[in-house]
Amino acid sequence: MRPGRVLCGASCLFFLASIQACSQPQQVIKSPCAATNATIQVKPSADLSLTFGNDAIQTALDTIVRHVGQNEITSTTELTGLGTDAAVRTAEANGKNLKPHDKAVLEAYLREDIVPAIKRSPTCVFKVSESTKGDVSIEDVYLENIGDKQIVKVKIANTGQVGARFIHVVVRNIIDGMKPLSGQADMVLSLGEWRNVSNPQATFPMSDIGSGKKKLTVIVQLSYSKEAGSQPFVYQAEWEYDPLSQTFKQSPIK
Repeated sequence: MRPGRVLCGASCLFFLASIQACSQPQQVIKSPCAATNATIQVKPSADLSLTFGNDAIQTALDTIVRHVGQNEITSTTELTGLGTDAAVRTAEANGKNLKPHDKAVLEAYLREDIVPAIKRSPTCVFKVSESTKGDVSIEDVYLENIGDKQIVKVKIANTGQVGARFIHVVVRNIIDGMKPLSGQADMVLSLGEWRNVSNPQATFPMSDIGSGKKKLTVIVQLSYSKEAGSQPFVYQAEWEYDPLSQTFKQSPIK
């Protein structure tokens, strides 16, 4: 399955014209971007958006559109390379830690989906739309009472496509002035299934963080794949406990 798809926006219009008199009606198709500011919405997979960031993918689109519009380069291979390089530079400048496999996935997406679409409609505006969740998502981070102490629990769910996902989770609890405590778990979740992950040894009294004197940070790293032993997708997110709302707030994704 391809990592994303291209959707034509509502402003891409097709017109029908009929030839009058004795002839049969004839369909006339104009350029989908004949209308002013016509836009094609591009929706990469959530995994791709999380890996590179939508601003990096948008940079790739803009780079390819610019070269196609100037008729400088027509080779799909060259356009794919230019777009990939531009996205990688932007992603790394934004602090993304990319792996060789990540670049290969982006190249395939640009080569198979994006470059052909831009060549077909070179005067359109191509805009990345939001993808918020991957196949496996971190649904919630919360505190649960265990006697007179608290424990951090992380809810992991398979919210993607049909089929099981092989998942490895690492949870780190960091409290100011204390040694970080880490726990990990492996699981297989089918579509719609979920599971809570926690470290039974990482308990602490609420007085340590409830007053706000000590900061509690939870770092969750997910790695998952569609098949056992295949190249995994890796995603890391960070939450900080807010004593006023008594909830965890996620740090923004770059």
